[in-house]
Amino acid sequence: MAALATRQASGDVDITGTVASVEGDGMQFQGQASLPSPTQGKAVRRYGLIAGWLLLGLLWMQALLRARSQSTLIVDEAVHVWQVSRFMQGQLHSVTQDLTNIPGYHLLVAGLMWLSGSHSLAGMRTIDVCFGLLGGLFFYLARLAQYQAHQGRAVAQFLFFPLLYPYVFLVYTDVLSVALVLAALAATLRHRHVLAALALVAAMMVRQNNVVWAAFLAAYALWPILAKAHWRPMRVMQDLGQAIWPYLVVMALFLAYWAWNGTIVFESVQARTHPDASFHLGNPFFLLCMAGVFLPLQLLGGLRRFLALARADSRWLLLPLATIACYTLCFTVSSRLNFIGIPYFLHNDLLVLVTQEKWASCLFGLVATIAACGLAGTRFASPQGFLLYPVACFYLAASTLIEVRYALVPMALWLALRQQESDGAERATLAIWVAVAQYFALGVLDLRFMP
Repeated sequence: MAALATRQASGDVDITGTVASVEGDGMQFQGQASLPSPTQGKAVRRYGLIAGWLLLGLLWMQALLRARSQSTLIVDEAVHVWQVSRFMQGQLHSVTQDLTNIPGYHLLVAGLMWLSGSHSLAGMRTIDVCFGLLGGLFFYLARLAQYQAHQGRAVAQFLFFPLLYPYVFLVYTDVLSVALVLAALAATLRHRHVLAALALVAAMMVRQNNVVWAAFLAAYALWPILAKAHWRPMRVMQDLGQAIWPYLVVMALFLAYWAWNGTIVFESVQARTHPDASFHLGNPFFLLCMAGVFLPLQLLGGLRRFLALARADSRWLLLPLATIACYTLCFTVSSRLNFIGIPYFLHNDLLVLVTQEKWASCLFGLVATIAACGLAGTRFASPQGFLLYPVACFYLAASTLIEVRYALVPMALWLALRQQESDGAERATLAIWVAVAQYFALGVLDLRFMP
């Protein structure tokens, strides 16, 4: 042993690549002492990343093939497919009375179907999958404008967000709507305000209530200008004007459409179901409950930060108290459409349970309150990220019907703007979401349920 120590000290023994066998005094050492090189570690990570993306791609392909092989129209697909088909036949003035949105989505899909030479439901669903991938690209661009690390994981989480993923494989307007709002966000983060306005106009042509995000992105763009001027707008009027005018044009176009059409919904016969000036807290609380279900690990980190804020300033405790009070006094399920299709519509099944059972109502309110506190502790890349919350509340409260789909744009924006939690939490979230999303998508395509 002494001889071995002497040789090691003199550099005669290479412990990184040789097999050493020493016997004496009852001790024996034998084995490979090599350590992986940094190059080998990078190669392993690279191959693991490639394998992971291949697996996720195969899951998307499985769902797409299932969607293409299934020929039954699913719920609102009946309206959208009928409208696209009329446009493909050149009947541009033929609009179904069931249509609530400006038919920009239907015109675009009809045009793409004409270019591809397809006339099938499978072709329409494939186009919607392309819109989903486009949303992933815009999500990546929005994240890249704020963060450098973990881009692949964040994009994968977006692509497999369980509430959005099933609609990627259906002829629905929501996936394109999310993609265009994310495009506007990515442009705003790069100070390309005219480009952001164009994306918002396109988003309004798909779902006209996306005009609300023009106000959010305008405020997001103005915040750093005003902060730099110490909140004295007269000092930076020119900069403020250059930043805000594209968003004001978007809002003006929406008001012009509203005045011309008479109602916000495209077909006025739908105004009874979707009234213009009616605000309800059903959708905001439903989003909070969904956040509690699908973001538990993220809310846990947010709760820790919220409690730290509350210890430093007790006024933060007003948030859970206000949430409980609003839920107790204002939460109702007032749309008749939320009481049909049970148990096929899972969200309606939940809402009916909440309205009929006291324990379910208390649990729903508790989850929503915890989620509100957890979301309050979210870390954003920029301080104005918190503006998402009041704007999202207004956006959601404008709809009487409580729907999972209405929460998709606010959730996508939150995912794009937030700072991620620990690696363990985010990896676990991705793994769970992939499994749940695939289950949801195949369940919807097999006509077993709708989220």
